[in-house]
Amino acid sequence: MAAQSEKAAWLLSSAGRRGSLVTLLQKQPMHGARSRVIATDRSELSAAGRLADAFELVPSVRDAAFIPRTLEIARKHDVGVIIPTIDPEIEVYANHRDEFSAHGIDVWVSSPEVSRLGWDKWSLYRWLREQGLPTVETFEVSDLPSGGLQGPVVAKPRSGSSGIGVMLAESFDMLGVQNLDESYIVQSRAPGFEVTVDFAVGRSGRVLAIVPRRRIEVRGGEVSKGVTVDYPAVIEVAREVAARLPGAYGALNVQVFYDPSTGEINIIEINPRFGGGYPLAHLAGANFFDALLRDGRGEHVPELEWDAGTLLLRYDTEVIVSGFDTRSLDA
Repeated sequence: MAAQSEKAAWLLSSAGRRGSLVTLLQKQPMHGARSRVIATDRSELSAAGRLADAFELVPSVRDAAFIPRTLEIARKHDVGVIIPTIDPEIEVYANHRDEFSAHGIDVWVSSPEVSRLGWDKWSLYRWLREQGLPTVETFEVSDLPSGGLQGPVVAKPRSGSSGIGVMLAESFDMLGVQNLDESYIVQSRAPGFEVTVDFAVGRSGRVLAIVPRRRIEVRGGEVSKGVTVDYPAVIEVAREVAARLPGAYGALNVQVFYDPSTGEINIIEINPRFGGGYPLAHLAGANFFDALLRDGRGEHVPELEWDAGTLLLRYDTEVIVSGFDTRSLDA
């Protein structure tokens, strides 16, 4: 990876509603001075884009022009670090990381293999089993056991995100599996409650921070109420995941179900990106931005400390834009 030059801007890709990330990044100096935050999105109706210092439109991540256009914007604004935020773009950036590195731009994204594990839940299940890591029974719709699964079950798209398409049932018979297409997987429902563990991994693969947070309430697939929790067994499982992922880099999170009455832990998903609830870890004292920047400069970064019992309660607010050209809505 090329040495990062004295660049002074962040690029938040597919910024969408991530206004909290924009405001946190604006407070995070990149090289000793206040940083500028450049937001990109395919839609001009991005609240986070309007909060940024500059906002640029890009084509869909599935468009061949996405990477060239993003690189053009990054060079124009003297960007030093790109932070991807949505699942569909993670592997795209992973496959083109060297193109940005050649221009002194660091993309905080893991290897293509890790990206695929985050996107494909069936591949993740097989990898977890191969690694001997704890997870629930999982089957493809086309290969379900003849007697079904015992107890409560979950069906979800193999490559879904944000909780879209997830179905819960108290028994296999109630699931209506005959109505599911082959893009679905079916899982036993894990006991306990959900904990998301944010973690940061440096260039050498060393863990820089691990912060578990209990998801109290979720809206639209993203945490709306949560609290940092000190569960040593959960932290150690996340540490094991981080150590075994082939080419983990940047910010990631692992979602687990934890049953404190039995100590049972089951890994459900891995997201190789900043999670929507990352601001909670940051405000509890674990500044991933600073740790990854310092690690990128070759500094030794001790694993970050943080405060358990930090509570996040989100609420709705507004971003007002004056002089908006409504003709764009008619296009």
